[in-house]
This record gives sequence, C-alpha cells and structure tokens, in this order.
Amino acid sequence: MRKAGIGLLSLLAAAVPGAVQARDSEIRLEITARDPAYAGRSFGEHGHYERILAVAHMRIDPKDPANSAIVDLALAPRAADGMVEYDVDVVILRPAEAARARRVMVYDVVNRGISLIGMLNQGGFAMGDPIAEGDGFLMRQGYTIVWSGWQSDVALPAMLPPGMPRPRLIAARFPTARQPDGAPVTGTVATETIFDAPTGDTMVLPYPAVGLDQPTAKLTVQQRTGEPRRLLAAADWTFVDARHVRIRRPADMDAGAIYRFEYVARDPVVMGLGFAATRDLVAWLRRPHAGNPLADMAGAPAAAAAGAEPGDSLFAATIAIGGSQSGRYLRDFLWQGFNRDTSGRRVFDGMIPFIAGGRRTFTNFRFAEPGRFSRQHEDHDVPGFDFPFTYATLTDPVTGSSDGILARCKANGTCPRLFHVDTGAEFWQAGASLVGTGGTGGDVALPEEVRAYAIAGGAHAPTMTMPFCTYPANAMNYVPVLRALLVAMADWTTGRADPPPSRWPSLAAREIVPVDSLVAPFEPWARVVNLPIPPAGKPAWPVFVPAIGKDGNELPGLRMPEIAAPGGTYLSWNLRKEGFAPGDLCMIFGGYVPFARDAAARAQGDRRPALDELYPSAGDRRQAYAAAAEQLARDRFLLPGDAKALLDLAAQRPDP
Repeated sequence: MRKAGIGLLSLLAAAVPGAVQARDSEIRLEITARDPAYAGRSFGEHGHYERILAVAHMRIDPKDPANSAIVDLALAPRAADGMVEYDVDVVILRPAEAARARRVMVYDVVNRGISLIGMLNQGGFAMGDPIAEGDGFLMRQGYTIVWSGWQSDVALPAMLPPGMPRPRLIAARFPTARQPDGAPVTGTVATETIFDAPTGDTMVLPYPAVGLDQPTAKLTVQQRTGEPRRLLAAADWTFVDARHVRIRRPADMDAGAIYRFEYVARDPVVMGLGFAATRDLVAWLRRPHAGNPLADMAGAPAAAAAGAEPGDSLFAATIAIGGSQSGRYLRDFLWQGFNRDTSGRRVFDGMIPFIAGGRRTFTNFRFAEPGRFSRQHEDHDVPGFDFPFTYATLTDPVTGSSDGILARCKANGTCPRLFHVDTGAEFWQAGASLVGTGGTGGDVALPEEVRAYAIAGGAHAPTMTMPFCTYPANAMNYVPVLRALLVAMADWTTGRADPPPSRWPSLAAREIVPVDSLVAPFEPWARVVNLPIPPAGKPAWPVFVPAIGKDGNELPGLRMPEIAAPGGTYLSWNLRKEGFAPGDLCMIFGGYVPFARDAAARAQGDRRPALDELYPSAGDRRQAYAAAAEQLARDRFLLPGDAKALLDLAAQRPDP
C-alpha cells in the first residue's frame, strides 16, 4: 500500500497561489427533494426548517497542485477535457427563512455514511432523515447543517443494535484507478476477520481478487495481538468467489481469534477524493454560486469570522464536527492540507474532532479502507496510527521526522480553531495521550488555536457492549459537554467569546501514567493498551492512560456528575471474556461495576470503598452530584438548560 505524501510541488503551490495553471473544481448540485422538516414546527426565533436532498456532480482537475497528494488520482478515468468526475450525496438542513438563520454552517462529517450530530439533540443515537428532532437543540441555534458523502464503500455496521432505524447512507461514488492502457491496477492486500462466535467460516474481502488461483495467497491465525501468527495450510481455506474466502477454523483457537488473509486484489477506488469532495463542496456552498440553494443568505448581513478574509462568504463561520471515524477524518483532512481550497482560502473556520485519539484514517491510500481502524485486538496494524500524533510541529524522537497535524495549514495560513475532545476510552484504544505528548517523554504545548478536553471515565460507544465483553455497558452521557462546546466554537469563530481553557491531562503531573503502574481496585482489570507500531528496528512511542482513584474512576479531565458522585466505577474500557481471546480489550466498549452497598456486601478482592463509606450522611451524594454540575456550568462546559436538567436530576436522586 502506498502512503499519501505531500510533495514539494504541492507545498510550493500552497505558498505561491497560481504558480501552476489549473482549473477550479466544478460542481453542479442536482436537488432531488426540498420540503419542510419536522412537520413545519417552528424553532423559536429561527423559525421552521427545510430539508434539501441533492446529489453533487463534481469535477476535479488532476493537474492542480492542490490535488497532487490524492493517491491514484493520476490513474482515474478522465473526461474529454481532462477532468475527473464523481458524485456525492448531499443533505442540507437549514432555516427556511434566510433572514432568520444564524450565519453559522455546521458540517457534520458522516461516520460510514451515517450522521452522528443528531445525538446533540439529546434524541439518543437515532439516525433519521435528516436527524432526530429530540429537544431541537441544533435547530434552536439557527445553524445551517450540511452532510455529504466522502466514502464510497459505506455499509451499515454489523453492530447496529436490533430495532434501531436503518438510515439511508450518505455516500460517494468515486472512480476506480486504471493503468494508462486500461488494464486493472493490482496489489497485495491484507484483511482481518474475527468471528466472535462459535460458528461462521466466511471472510468478506474488501477488494476483488485478481483470480481464484493464487499460490502466493496465505491465511494466518493468532489468538491475541502480539502473539505469533500461525500459517494455516492451503487445504484449510478456499476462494468461494472473488470477494469471499471460506475457512476451516482450527479447533485450538477460540471465537476471538484473529484471521488474516493476504492476497492479490484489483480495482482500487480513488478514495482520497473523499478529502477533496468535502473541501470543494463546502467552499462552493459558502459562496453565492448559481444553483447554490443557500445563496439567498447573501441578502442579510453576517459578521466576518475571526481571522477570516472579507469577501462574499455567506457564513460568518463554518464549523466541522466529527466523532470517531469522522473525527479521525478531520485530523487527516487537516494534516493532508485540505483546509485550503483551490483558490487559497480557508475552508473550515472551526473544527471539533471528538473521540478520535491520536489516530488518522486509512483513506488516502491505494486499496484504502476508511472503515477500518487500529484497536488493541482488532486491525492493530491498520494505517493511520503513526507520527504525527499532535497538532504542534515537532521532531519525532522515534523516526526523526518533523511534522504536526497543523503543519500544512500553518504554512499557508488556513488553520481553523480547533477543539480536540476525547474520553478516557481513547487513551486506552486510540493513543490519546500522544495528543499531549506527541510521542515524546514529556508534555507538548498545544498551538494557540487548539484547545483539548478529556472527559474522565467516558466510553467511546456509550450504552453499548457485546455478549463477548466481560462487564455491562458504561452508560455515562457526556453529550451535554459536546453541546456546550459546539456553542463555544460558534462563539469563538465569530468573535463573540473565547472558549474555556484546555482540560487535558499532564504527564508531568502524573495525571496520565504507564498502564502497568495502575493498582487495580478489582479483577479482572485491563493490562494491555493499544500501541502504535513503530518502523522496524525503532523503539515504540510511549503511551499512557489516565490515573485512577481508590474507587477505580479516572481522575484527570472533565468530571461529569456521575464520576464526581459515583455509584460505581465507570470503565472507559472493557475486556474480552473467556472463549473470546480473554484479557484483550473488548472492541470500543466501556464498562460499569457498581459499588457494594456496605462493607459486608463487598465481593472478595474488591478494594473499592462501599457506598455507605463514600456517602456516610444523608444527602451527601446528591450534594456532590449537584456541586459537580454547578462547577461544569461555571466553567462553561454545560449550557444553563443542561445544568438545570442535571440539578433537577440530582434533587430526585435517592441516597445510597
């Protein structure tokens, strides 16, 4: 696989606009539906909303230096005039009356084609069209919300809970790379399958095999990450067709075993177009082009975004937000230099990547798979988890390279203001400590345009777990913090107010520590952490996890009332149970272990205080819960309405 790089030509072109003659990307927006949203209900001063469904027919110049880093773009089929063509789905949710809209565009980076921003409406993770109404928070802000496809291989995740509405996926349709003579592009691909069930024998391949007779193809198996891979005999597997392989699973491997298949594939998609697709569409929607359904906003004044160039922008600020895969996408989008449009202007004024950790994506590669990402047990060696990890530019002590997530936008003056938000889970599974250390042995200062916030005890996928995990789900809800931070970003980018200072754990203060230094308050406890894989012959980058208190809860970062006044230990990780590679981390799920009511009820080996020891007097827990909510509100990590809701909950909370 060929890693995307930023060539000298593109760096020179970024520094000297117009150094190479190129055409702007072209967009034609085909609107397929335009109708009232939410049955025409009004959302306060911003009125009612409308929904716009569209397909953006896009054309990009492969000779433009701004596009030179897109892997295999030179091998994409071209129109008669030399342009490369592709389509992406677009959804827009906007105030129906332009005069009542706030001049802030929020671009929600879809996660595998699915919107996540609806959770900010406190409607849960329901993924409707366009998003769940919930309490109408986003609409009451008056934002214009945009979604568009950036991934062409989207599919509904297998872990989608039964009964959850199956959303229409927001996708892209990118071309397949071809050799100049029209022959297919081929290459070696490695893919993994973990069945996590006693039955099942078929691997699905991400790209079609060049043929079913592949003497060099091989299948290996290992029980856990880090253990030796065992080569299985050719008689133990067979191609069903070009996209499926059937396996005879060895009897001595349990359901959590990792099967890895290497084969020669064909027809890589030019997946790096997913960065250009967002760049070009958002830059186009910001300005009153013919066919832009937002062009009517030009008739009302909009204050210029802080630091933005004056001109014809329809919005005072554009803010991108993305969680998990889409948070990694935003870090990658920045690192690869796509926040500068083809005219040299900044695309996004603000960004909020959350629960991304220190990773990027497996997108701008030959034979890319944006849906795959590194975890401690699964896909451990998938690209996108390597230097640079942090936003500041520094010299990597492992590779000797000098780089940073913001290096390219710093060079051309297009950096956004940015909130990096992680939970405790990302310190275990996504190298979040590297955001603060950069892979060094000490703390690294964040650039002035970056704030970082850690949410103690939060799970990457709250409320979710699987039968092969040891502990029940961690249900702590940290969405109210994200709501407050989105409002803070809108205020920051429009010059209304500075944001809250960073709340990120310090290595010097021992707020993050080596995993083997934690004293487990009960068993089983996690002993492993996801580590980036260094180049051959190089030392590993040090990774740290949050320090914990005697109750097992994490100490550093923002402490939600559930953590400040706990009824148990909120684990930001979970463990695989017996029969499923026990001891390795259980995917991206957290866990919860309640405290004993009193010392007599405490289980053997549980060294945590009991509830009556933590809260000896009536009302103690209620008071601690309320105090935590009030402090978060004073620090502007809770909006007033959300703080009141938590205080009302505290008043109803029974004593232990």
